[in-house]
Amino acid sequence: MTLSAGVPPDYRGVWTRAGHTDATRAAQDAPWARWLQTSQWHAHLRVPPDALQQREPRELAGLSPAQLAALTHQQAHLGGAQVQAHPEGELCTWLRQADYQPPAQAPDAAWVVFLASDRLMRIGAHADDTELWQRLPDSVGRFRCLAGLDAQGQDDGRRVLVAGAYAMRARLRAIAWPRGMRPGLSLAEAMMHRPDQALHWLDQELSFGRCEQGRWTVERSTLPACEGQTHHCQMQQDADDPALAWVEIDGRAERWRVLEWSDA
Repeated sequence: MTLSAGVPPDYRGVWTRAGHTDATRAAQDAPWARWLQTSQWHAHLRVPPDALQQREPRELAGLSPAQLAALTHQQAHLGGAQVQAHPEGELCTWLRQADYQPPAQAPDAAWVVFLASDRLMRIGAHADDTELWQRLPDSVGRFRCLAGLDAQGQDDGRRVLVAGAYAMRARLRAIAWPRGMRPGLSLAEAMMHRPDQALHWLDQELSFGRCEQGRWTVERSTLPACEGQTHHCQMQQDADDPALAWVEIDGRAERWRVLEWSDA
């Protein structure tokens, strides 16, 4: 078995869920889903139909209890990615550094089989789940992963990932999960135990949209208030220090750390 540094080039891009091998499950469970993959990093956002019901572009505090409960069914995570080459195939593991849901019991890993250059099948390694994914054609050509910095120049957990004409922005929740939380709880179950933390635990952003000609339009987000917004967006590596980049989103320019920057 060999361990690659990141993922092979044919994994890179933005992938959309194209279906399920089980026709019954495909009809019952048809989430809006995007998986953005660079060489080293990934971001994944999945919004099922029940999370879209009665959805309104409002701040969390302005949503009804039913609307807040619907958001708990969303899934979003980001972090590193690596591929292990086995004799029987390739096993891709997505290492979650930030997760909208509480810690899981098993790693997020799947056997990946390419059916075509832009179509693959993910077979769950720790779950009975097989999905088909299609790469968006305009999601190649440039790849970025940038880390936000606080006032002291330290990583503050924010991320911006770019693949071709698409970008995803992530921000951590301000309050972490409590120590000793039992692995495998869903967000809905965790909030039932601590309803006083509901707004804090839901306040984690992962937003996806097109980023072209200096404009980023959010198509879908864990935070409904972000959806439909268009932001002025520019990214430029620092001429004096290529390990840093200037990122301007909606008129505020900041220096971010470059984790990945490729135009190939």
